[in-house]
Amino acid sequence: MDTQTDETLMVNFSKGDQHAFAELYQRHKNPLYRYFVRQLGTAQHARAEELYQDVWYRVIDKRESYAPSAKFTTWLYHIAHNLVIDEHRKMMSSSAYAQSLKDEQGETPDWDGDKQTAIKACMALLAPLQREAFLLRHEAGFEPAQICEIVGAKAEAVKTRLRYAMDQLRQCLTKKLGDRQ
Repeated sequence: MDTQTDETLMVNFSKGDQHAFAELYQRHKNPLYRYFVRQLGTAQHARAEELYQDVWYRVIDKRESYAPSAKFTTWLYHIAHNLVIDEHRKMMSSSAYAQSLKDEQGETPDWDGDKQTAIKACMALLAPLQREAFLLRHEAGFEPAQICEIVGAKAEAVKTRLRYAMDQLRQCLTKKLGDRQ
C-alpha cells in the first residue's frame, strides 16, 4: 500500500475519510505533544495535554476549509503556535512576563544531573520565542522558511532567534558542563 502524503490525508479527511484523520493523528501525535511540553515546561503536563487536544479539535473543525497550499505540518504547527501564544498571554501580563524572565535567569539550575538535565535547564533559560524557534528547527525539523510561516515572523527575525538560541545554549552548556568537570 502506498503511503499517502499528509496533505492528501487531510484533503481526504475533509471529504469525510475518518481513517485519514487517524493516520494523521498517529504520524504527528508524539512530536506535537513534545512541542507543547517543551513550550510550557515540564511542570505543565496537564495544560500541555489540553492544548494538544485543542489542536486536534481545531484540525477537525477547520477540515473543510483546509487547502493544501502549504505543508500540513506547517499548518498544524501554526495552529499549535497560536495556542501557545494565547496561553502565554493568559498566564501573565507583559510586565509580569518580563519579571519572570529576570527571575528565571537569576536562578541557578541544578547541574547535579546528567547532560540531558543540563540541556533542559539551559533550554529553560532561553526566551520563549528563541526556545520555540530552536525547537521547531532542531526537534521538529522545520526549515527556517517553514518556521516563518508557523510563527508569522520574517526570515530575519527567525534567523536571529535561532542564532541567539544557539549562542546562549552553547555558552550555558559550556559553562555549566565545564564547571562540573
